[in-house]
Amino acid sequence: MKLLGVIVNPLSGDGRGSNIWGEIEPLLKSKGIAYKAKLTTLAGEATHHAVTLLQENKIDQLIVIGGDGTIHEVVGGIMEAAEHGANCRLSVIPAGTGNDFAKAYGIPNNPLQALDIALKAANTVQIDLLKTASGRVAVNSIGAGFDGKVAKLTNEAAYKKWLNRLGLGKIAYFLSILRVFVTYQPCKAWLEVDGTTYEVTDMWLAAIANIPFYGGSIQICPSASSHDGLADIVVIRSRGRFRLLPILFTVYQGKHTQHPAVSFYKGKSISLHTESPLLVQADGEIGGTTPLHIEVIPSGLRVIRAE
Repeated sequence: MKLLGVIVNPLSGDGRGSNIWGEIEPLLKSKGIAYKAKLTTLAGEATHHAVTLLQENKIDQLIVIGGDGTIHEVVGGIMEAAEHGANCRLSVIPAGTGNDFAKAYGIPNNPLQALDIALKAANTVQIDLLKTASGRVAVNSIGAGFDGKVAKLTNEAAYKKWLNRLGLGKIAYFLSILRVFVTYQPCKAWLEVDGTTYEVTDMWLAAIANIPFYGGSIQICPSASSHDGLADIVVIRSRGRFRLLPILFTVYQGKHTQHPAVSFYKGKSISLHTESPLLVQADGEIGGTTPLHIEVIPSGLRVIRAE
């Protein structure tokens, strides 16, 4: 008999994950659904839990109760287990700050509605993945520069915790953007996309996107698709910061695409070298520094999405 695997980050959304699991677990029991659940206590533990569940049990579906960071870790575990023959679908009950992955696949923030979608499993899509040279896998995006600093600041900020408690977690990203914007210093970079190299002066950020959203529903690459076999790349460059002010207030609606400081590319193999090392974020989690090399893994993961 197949078991349903559940991985819960009780601390996601400043405790929202724990509250949601308190709602979901009795429902699974009342429906007579066979499941095995694991709760995280440390950063990185969700990867280990995913590997353990898939290798030790007959599980063909994992439900993640957490945010984008937890999903990121779980997918890393799914890919690791896949090397030994495991195969499963991923479903999500969002409990984080930004919940960009859930937004991209139409999963509502209401836990019971999200659970219903997961259990019905009526619509499964094969999505591409972004894999770095170190073997790290991302489902949403990988970025370097400005957004790396924003991700680090947000994850460490006390206001993220308080805003999550008020249900205003997405504002935390915007506050961090404003803080980093005041002091950030751009640098020279070299971007290679499918063998063609572009010299980028005064680069603020380069983001490689699998979905339109990141950083709490910012539409950084509005046309990005996770099932076209290509990554969308956005580069923002400017010598002066005030020239970029309009971007701060239009990027949430994806209306920054015509700004002269913004350039877009598409490709399967992407490399980024920078004049000085820049922080890298992968699905909002800090993932080292540049240089960076990314390959698209076409149709690398099965995801249960809303109909």
